[in-house]
Amino acid sequence: MDSGIIDPMDEKRLPTKVALDAIALASRVQLDLEEVVLDFVGVALNSVVNGRICRELGFEQVYVPPYPGDDGIAVGCCAFGLFGNKALGKPATVTPWKKPLTPYLGPTYTDLQMRRELDRVAPWVEWEAFRREDEIINRVVQEITDGGVVAWYRGRSEFGPRALGYSSRPTKETIGEIHQSENQAERDVPTFCAKCDADLADEWFDLPIDSGISSPYMSITAEVLSNKRARVPAITHVDGSSRLQTVREEDSPLYFKLLSAFYLKTGVPMILNTSFNTLPGEPIVESPKDAIRSFLHAQGSIDMLVLGDYIVKRKAPDFQSLLGEYTSDDLVIKEASNPRRPGDAIFESSFRLSSVQTPETEEQDEQSIVHRVKMPDRPLHDEQNGGWFELFDELESEMLAAFDGSIGIDGFLSKYLKLFSNQEYEELDEAKQSAYEEERDYMLEQVLNRLTRLYHHTLLHW
Repeated sequence: MDSGIIDPMDEKRLPTKVALDAIALASRVQLDLEEVVLDFVGVALNSVVNGRICRELGFEQVYVPPYPGDDGIAVGCCAFGLFGNKALGKPATVTPWKKPLTPYLGPTYTDLQMRRELDRVAPWVEWEAFRREDEIINRVVQEITDGGVVAWYRGRSEFGPRALGYSSRPTKETIGEIHQSENQAERDVPTFCAKCDADLADEWFDLPIDSGISSPYMSITAEVLSNKRARVPAITHVDGSSRLQTVREEDSPLYFKLLSAFYLKTGVPMILNTSFNTLPGEPIVESPKDAIRSFLHAQGSIDMLVLGDYIVKRKAPDFQSLLGEYTSDDLVIKEASNPRRPGDAIFESSFRLSSVQTPETEEQDEQSIVHRVKMPDRPLHDEQNGGWFELFDELESEMLAAFDGSIGIDGFLSKYLKLFSNQEYEELDEAKQSAYEEERDYMLEQVLNRLTRLYHHTLLHW
């Protein structure tokens, strides 16, 4: 239902002039950085610079670890403690690593932990359990082939700043308008990458043949081959480049299966990928609770969540259940559901004064009343801004106060207008019937519009 209500929580985009100036400055700084780095020192998380190092400096192999920042110091300290250092007279205590340490070092969450979190948000989501990986992969491939966006939360989380596939959002790489379907927090500065089958990457990107250069940790930017760009516009930047992550079966078996299945269906061996974090100011999701909360916060811009062995989708509000079913004689076929809050609520109303001036009028103060609520038990409770959620108007505040599970819509509407039974309605003359219908329909529409918004923000359920 299109409520026609402008959500006060929506963020405003930067003015075009400011955005263009920022883009121009960033481009100039990046170009100067590349020239300096190629002569002197590296900035290991700058994928554009790393790409130029691979292409221009003649190295047979270039390895950039997944944690090249301060976080990688912990790995170095661990390696020193395990393997020692002959120069310092400290012998090794174990056999050294034969290959780089995997970045997938996060905690493991059990099926029971995931199911508990799903049960907690059952009024807002529905899910289906799968025990075979092939079934999950087929469903995901179909979803992204149809143009959907999938949140992927499976396996241990990544160590380092990149979303390497265990907490990410894969979607179809051929959708040039993908930016429009992502959450507002990332629209202005998207951090998308092409997640590509490593064995087929040189057929789509300008990589030195047989060079051994790869990008398993999303560390380099590569040129998309000119004859391929039209097929993959969403991963191709305006200069023809793309941030690249190459995937090998031995490093990420399940995601490699996903890429292979997508390639078999579409002929394209890559998927557009970005990090799974939709809440402004928050990092990539870590726990099942984080993943579900981020999925719900996306407000429908993410179509499916893969949570371990579960495929999760958002429920639409069930208005038939809310209104109930009755015969023409007022006999109950199905009882109407009563909306309820998911927990205790704290309300606050305040006055807001703002100066307004137009070319035709003098400056004057404009007064508005701000209603907001704090509900710590709701799944989308956010401690930012003190945990407050701004309501649209006083009616939303009154609805949240009234809907504690004890009354339904008719009980709430009776506070504002007289409700007639079918028999009482038939006894009214035509003019009164028309006036009653108009008033009731208007009030019902206002309540349903607000119920929809409050439901999507997990402030009410039924």
